[in-house]
Amino acid sequence: MEKSKRSLSLRNFRFTRKTTIAAVAILLFVVAAGAFLMSPSADDAAAEPALQTSKVRVGDLVITANGAGTVIPAAQVDLGFRSGGMLIELNVSVGDAVVAGQSLARLDGNIQAEADFQALFTPAGVAQADGEVARAEIALNDAKVYLIYLISPEVYYNEIRLAEMQSALDAVNADPAATEDAKAVAQKNVQYAQLNLRAAQSTYVDEYCPLYFPYSWIDEISGEEMTGVLPPTEAAITLARADLESARVALADAQAALEIVKAGPEALTAPLAALGPQTAKLEQARLALESTRLIAPFDGTVMSLNAVIGQTVGTAPIMSVATTQNLLVRFYLDESDVDKVAAGKRVLFIFDAYPDLTVEGKVIRVEPALQTVDGTPVVVVWAELPSDAAVVILSGMTVDAEVIAGEAHNALIVPVQALREITPGSYAVFVVEADGQLKLTPVTVGLRDYANAEILSGLKAGDVVSTGTVETK
Repeated sequence: MEKSKRSLSLRNFRFTRKTTIAAVAILLFVVAAGAFLMSPSADDAAAEPALQTSKVRVGDLVITANGAGTVIPAAQVDLGFRSGGMLIELNVSVGDAVVAGQSLARLDGNIQAEADFQALFTPAGVAQADGEVARAEIALNDAKVYLIYLISPEVYYNEIRLAEMQSALDAVNADPAATEDAKAVAQKNVQYAQLNLRAAQSTYVDEYCPLYFPYSWIDEISGEEMTGVLPPTEAAITLARADLESARVALADAQAALEIVKAGPEALTAPLAALGPQTAKLEQARLALESTRLIAPFDGTVMSLNAVIGQTVGTAPIMSVATTQNLLVRFYLDESDVDKVAAGKRVLFIFDAYPDLTVEGKVIRVEPALQTVDGTPVVVVWAELPSDAAVVILSGMTVDAEVIAGEAHNALIVPVQALREITPGSYAVFVVEADGQLKLTPVTVGLRDYANAEILSGLKAGDVVSTGTVETK
């Protein structure tokens, strides 16, 4: 019995000790859990945003587009003869300056061509041209007389009168300042001319044709002489009208040729739009002369020459002349920069030959279609260089080009991250107020690039704006 009591007491002791340890462990867990729950976690701290801000500052903003290109002359032409022959005269060498109209080279056939050309302007040539005018006047008069004979003087006169009245009516109707009364008068004049022409045509049938175009024959049965009227056919009258118009053109042609030969060789230095055989003869003489000589088309410099005196040449170019003043730069931009370039924009050039010098030019045109260079679509831009550059600029030099697409000086500037687009093209920023609160403020945006934007209204220098939030790690 005593042994049993002792065993129970030991078991009770062991149970009490385990219970105590467990209670202490539970208490420590509760305290730790409370401390854990009372303190912020690392994830909670990381979730809190840190406000990023920037001050509105005053500065300059320049928008540019960069490309590369080559200096080229404003004008360059390869010169060759229109016909072949032996080169008997060569008046220039490579590098020589030439002026417009200067004789550069001649072929052996030029001697006869020059003589024939100059003969046109001699007294004998002028007299011959004057004689052609006289012959054209006689031909015109004969053509007019014949047409009048066919249709009668009265019909001819009234046809001309109707044409004049119709022309006057067309002019009045085309004049925006013409009054309704003036138009009505012109219309009545046309109507009167039409009535008069119809009356003349009636007289032509009843009186003129029987008088001027009678026809008689002997009747085979009765043997009597019969009479009738055989007026001109429509084809004959149409042909007479065409001959009259051709005579008018021939007279105008002869008169134009006479004026040219009276004016001298200087009047026949450019291609002539020939009216007829007389002006065509002058043009042929000019072409014969031009085919055997080379003339400088403008002031410039001989860039290349590949012929010598005594050489037989064909129609291939033998020299090249280019302008050395008013040089141009042709350069290329990426197609994404097409909105940054236009005629009139400033361009800054840096030459490979002068890396420490910047020359300012101006865009004169942008080609309307993209070109492909080395497999890449590009915008082709032409710019002019200043004529007073401090260094020697040669055709063919390579340059880097920077187009000034837009610039703002002493402007209010904020980072582009500060902009919030409210509606397309409409922006606002969050201004940080003194108490740390954010105020959405509408702004007007001017120029902008990938980093900064110009503010035209809505902010002032020194304002603090939000540029967004970031997560702390």
